[in-house]
Amino acid sequence: MAAAGGRFTAFGVYVKRALWLFSGFGGRLALPALAVALAIAALWWILLDRLHREERLLDLTAHEKTAVVARLVEEHAVSTFRRVDDLLLDLIANTERNRSMRLESRRAFEEGLVVGVRVYDPSGLLIMGGGRVTFQGSITDRDEFRVARDTAPRGLVVGVPYASSETQDLLIPASRRLENADGTFAGIAIADIPVESFARYYRVLGLPPDGAAALLRSDGVIIARSGGMSSGSGRSPADTELWQAIKRHPIGHIRMISPVDGVERITAFRSAPDYPAIAVVGESVETVFGPWRDNARLYIGWAVATTVVILLFVIAFIVELQWRRHTDRALRVRNRALAWSNDGIMIADATQPGMPIVYVNPALERLLGAPMSALMGAGALTALERATNDRAALQPLRDAIVVGRDARVELTRPGPVAHELAEGGPDGPKGARCLELSASPVRDHDNRLVSLIATVRDISEHKRVQGELAEARREADRANVAKSKFLAAASHDLRQPVQSLMLLMEVLTNRVGDGMTRNVLGTMERALGALKMLLDGLLDVSRLEAGAVVPEVEVFPLSEVMDRVAANSRSVAVQKGLILHIVPCSAHVRSDPMLLGRILQNLVENALRYTDKGRILIGCRRRGGTLRIEVWDTGIGIPADQQEDIFEEFVQVGNANRNRDQGLGLGLAVVRRLSAMLDHRVTVRSIPAEGSVFTVELPVADPPAAKPLPVPLAFRPAFATTVLVIEDDMIVREGLRVMLAEWGYTVLSAESCAEALDLANRGPVPDLIVADYRLRDGRTGTEAIREVRLALGRILPGILVTGDTAPARAQEAEAGNFRVMHKPVVAADLRRAVAESLEPLLRDRQTVA
Repeated sequence: MAAAGGRFTAFGVYVKRALWLFSGFGGRLALPALAVALAIAALWWILLDRLHREERLLDLTAHEKTAVVARLVEEHAVSTFRRVDDLLLDLIANTERNRSMRLESRRAFEEGLVVGVRVYDPSGLLIMGGGRVTFQGSITDRDEFRVARDTAPRGLVVGVPYASSETQDLLIPASRRLENADGTFAGIAIADIPVESFARYYRVLGLPPDGAAALLRSDGVIIARSGGMSSGSGRSPADTELWQAIKRHPIGHIRMISPVDGVERITAFRSAPDYPAIAVVGESVETVFGPWRDNARLYIGWAVATTVVILLFVIAFIVELQWRRHTDRALRVRNRALAWSNDGIMIADATQPGMPIVYVNPALERLLGAPMSALMGAGALTALERATNDRAALQPLRDAIVVGRDARVELTRPGPVAHELAEGGPDGPKGARCLELSASPVRDHDNRLVSLIATVRDISEHKRVQGELAEARREADRANVAKSKFLAAASHDLRQPVQSLMLLMEVLTNRVGDGMTRNVLGTMERALGALKMLLDGLLDVSRLEAGAVVPEVEVFPLSEVMDRVAANSRSVAVQKGLILHIVPCSAHVRSDPMLLGRILQNLVENALRYTDKGRILIGCRRRGGTLRIEVWDTGIGIPADQQEDIFEEFVQVGNANRNRDQGLGLGLAVVRRLSAMLDHRVTVRSIPAEGSVFTVELPVADPPAAKPLPVPLAFRPAFATTVLVIEDDMIVREGLRVMLAEWGYTVLSAESCAEALDLANRGPVPDLIVADYRLRDGRTGTEAIREVRLALGRILPGILVTGDTAPARAQEAEAGNFRVMHKPVVAADLRRAVAESLEPLLRDRQTVA
């Protein structure tokens, strides 16, 4: 029952698969497919049946032919052995009567059937011989002698063939037993039959070259064979298929491989009834079936080719049908999509005069304001001109059609036409529309224009949004410019008094010796430093936004930058009771040392601001060709949702009251912009209330060749040096004058460009110009430096000290070959800048001296 259930299940699966196959084609291919299958099956059935019948006919023919030839072989062997037997009987009778016998006159000798006779006594001694002497060995070793002596046979005994001692021809010994009156063994009479007599007969039987005829003894020993006995003489096939078949049936057929030559043959065999001989005749299977097999291969190849052609035709038909079905389905979907598309679509026949329209979708009617009846059949360009009333706008389309390239033009369609006003719509009639026409000429393989495909899109809303975006962009640019101007102006206005305070602070610090007063001055100096830090942050952001910062990448030891950061930050850490630890690093890196130092300084300052207790650690980790500089702190930490926001301007964590001691929130914004400029990756990891880790990744470099140490600058002038100060602010001007005079310089101070020119002409001739940017009467420090240089006829070094943070100041300084320092300027920085600017003049004077 289980097996029956399994068969029914398998049958159900096959039925389902067949139904699925036919249902895939809508059931329309069921009958054609069945007809094709039946035709192929009939073709193969007819072919295979014909081949089978031809094979059976050939097999029967071979059986009949070999049976006839085997019968002839048997009859020839019986006839031969009968005549030899008669000869031996006469010989025995004459021997018993002691009468002589003329053997040469016997017919068997004359025909060459027997070449010699021999008679032996019971001891094996030759007592008589006739014909050729062919045997020289001991007869007692021969099986015919032993058989006659031991078994007393009553008929002819056929021995194993042997080679003649004279001619080496193969001979078959046929013998009869000699008996005494009492029936005891009296000897043996032997007649030698040449094997060649059998071979001659086999050659005239008409066997094919690979056919075979053989004569066997009753024990299966081969005694004669067509083609000679060299390979089969005396062999016994008693253990072969042939011998087993002979034992079962004395007459029959068998298909086997010959043990003698290895050829497969259809073999017929017959056992002689009166003599110990078996006739065997075989015809090669290759000879019988070779031509038939060649024809069968040809027929099968033809049938396979025919089947393949039919199947390919059927497959091609099915594929074509499926492709057409998919194409029809896709065409229906496309037509529906085109009909529902908001873009107008038009196809025109370019092979007809006027290029008439052959297809439009409803969207094109709506966009062009013309019904389908008016568009179909009308010329494409005519319909477009009628809808837009603008022939010139379509000229690019005409040119593109002529040269066969795609074109895209923008058209303006006037207000709604009469039928649109009548139809209205969900939003009522609309006014003028801005349309975008995209056209593509289609050419055939001969490069002839055959059709024109065009799409029309309503871009009125796009144009409106584009205009709004452009206006918004202009407004944003104006706001950005206003912000930059405000920051620059505010920075300038703030920097002027801060600069005055810092200059006066420097003068007071050098002149006051009282300890309590110096403490008060120190507190004021720290307050001014904090204010300067805030203003520097505004300056950095302004310069980065303007692209005024250009990296100068070089290879340098990182320890220099780390030491500078440590020197600038250690005092703040000590004041807050924090431990600032910097792990020494001997690596060389490729970066801008000043900008990298600013990045690390901002990160350390940020850590110092937001860490009240604990420690700050700065160290390096090397990962392949990358060095990671990490700044660890134990501060307030940064929430995960704010770790990206902290790199924006004016964003601070944990400073809701905007405490100015914690800066303006510009330090990390500067870090982000500088790291992007240097292509240094900056990341942050933080846990609130536990601390943060900022990481800067930069490439490692091999140490460069050693550079000569720079000559230290002499801050006190070795020669009389005059500095021209141009500043419209009296307090700042006086502070600069006093501070420069204390440094050992001769100072000329002027409040305007005209006064500076007058002082320069009256002497002494200045060696350096220090000028503010904004001067009286709308003049600038850049102009003052340029005019003083022209008046003196030589390029004086110049320093432009200004509170204006606009990027244009740096550009003017680069063009005029002078420095820019932004207020408030630290006295030490100004002193170094003055010394560096005068260094070329000092070297020249030393050379002259």
